[in-house]
Amino acid sequence: MSVYKKSHMTYNEKRPNYHFRKTHMEQLNFLINLLGIKDENISILEYLDAGTHKEIFTKLDYPAPKCNSCHGQMAKYDFQKESKIPYLECAGYKTLIRLRKRRFRCQACGKMAVAETSLVKKNLQIATVVNQKIAQYLIEKASMTAIAESLAVSTSTVIRKLKEFQFKTDLATNQYELG
Repeated sequence: MSVYKKSHMTYNEKRPNYHFRKTHMEQLNFLINLLGIKDENISILEYLDAGTHKEIFTKLDYPAPKCNSCHGQMAKYDFQKESKIPYLECAGYKTLIRLRKRRFRCQACGKMAVAETSLVKKNLQIATVVNQKIAQYLIEKASMTAIAESLAVSTSTVIRKLKEFQFKTDLATNQYELG
């Protein structure tokens, strides 16, 4: 008796590479959970182990919103060139997320908009959690070079984050506080 003649199997289960596809999707979903990506509009397309680091190819897509300018209906247009977003280490490897964001075009006024996510702030290419980690290391008084190397960002990025801090001085006790 052939496996394909069992009546309780679905059409997909009868397909020769069904198990591979199912296992592959489970692994990609596991990656999303492991990295702590909470945005359900981000989907992982591919995963690459480059030896020295891991690369995760993703896309950000959701239904077209209303236009911010004229409040007309926008339509899906195309995807932006992928952004290379450094992310926290995973299993001892540097992690790079390659994110392609959906672009939208207003049908009434023609203005363009780009999909937004909580993973990165608008117009930035460094993950929010990496920015938080930089701030944590700065508070712990780690060197800027060490911070940059451990988080796979430039020292300029660390310096930019340091400049965001506001220091308050209490002259009575000669102590500094972060504001």
